[in-house]
Amino acid sequence: MHTSETGAPGERPEPDIGPRLLRAFLAIAREGHFGHAASRLRVAQPALSRQVQQLERLLGVELFVRTSRGAELTPAGELIVPEAERALGHNRRIVRIARSAATGRAGVLTISAPLPGPPGGLLAEAVRRFRGSGHDVGVSVIGLDDGEQRTALIDGRVDALLTWDQHGVAELAAEVLVEEHTSALLAQGHPWADEARVPLTALAGETFLFPLRERSHCWEQVSAAATTAGVGLAPVPTAPSAVPDLVAAGLGVSAVPDSFRFARYPGVAFVPIVGLSGRMSVMWRGDDASAEVAGFVAACRAAARALAGAHADVWRLPRDARRSAGAVQSDVRPLGAPPDRSGARATS
Repeated sequence: MHTSETGAPGERPEPDIGPRLLRAFLAIAREGHFGHAASRLRVAQPALSRQVQQLERLLGVELFVRTSRGAELTPAGELIVPEAERALGHNRRIVRIARSAATGRAGVLTISAPLPGPPGGLLAEAVRRFRGSGHDVGVSVIGLDDGEQRTALIDGRVDALLTWDQHGVAELAAEVLVEEHTSALLAQGHPWADEARVPLTALAGETFLFPLRERSHCWEQVSAAATTAGVGLAPVPTAPSAVPDLVAAGLGVSAVPDSFRFARYPGVAFVPIVGLSGRMSVMWRGDDASAEVAGFVAACRAAARALAGAHADVWRLPRDARRSAGAVQSDVRPLGAPPDRSGARATS
């Protein structure tokens, strides 16, 4: 039942691993516990255990070691995790393509990006350019916590990412698009609110509101800069959408991409932090040769060049970012400019 076509004479047939077994394996790998994984998949724990045992028999290796805390991957299990994620990702893409063909409807390109995003920012401009490039697909944008992005891309839940992630992964392709200054988000009336720039040391001792779980990549950059400067920051986990209101109420300060000033949040000021910036990249599966993903990556390049040209005080092109000749040509279209940024601080 679980064997594929035989190969050369004398060779043992390779097992045919079904997606049900791979889902069971990945659920336990992610949860680190058979009971938690069973609840997540809404199956009985004994049934889940049998599925894993079946997978182990087919593969001829032990995948988990049961411990007092749950289950730990064996070395073989750790090697199989990314392959299982890719296999399930291919399954999902096959289903989406088949359903689109059967209904005659255009497919959907699913993008993950840090949300909320500023009006006129990289996400909005890239999607606008992609939609205007003639691709007959819809665009769906979803928000994921930073720690979820890679897994969602590898297993096929999304087709591309806009991300602050700076760590490479073998199966994923990535291209740095822009460097963006990081600003301190301060309440109007804060002692530094009217300054042109603020040193990170000035934020020591402040209540530092930050979405640690949702924006872990950004926190890595802020934390590394603080360590270099000898600054101790005590972050208070805060949902991204709540940060501006809490800062405006004088309950703390934060650090955000400088383009967030374009959202015109009331009661706050944006003051660039000396020497602190982040890099936004587009990321996609290295084996995805679809015209839609290639088109979105091209739209991201074009958007990055346009934004850096129109707002050099916010964005700049990294020197090591790869550029294509096609991206240069797509820049000639006028950019829908965000609100004017004439001063060092935002007004309500």
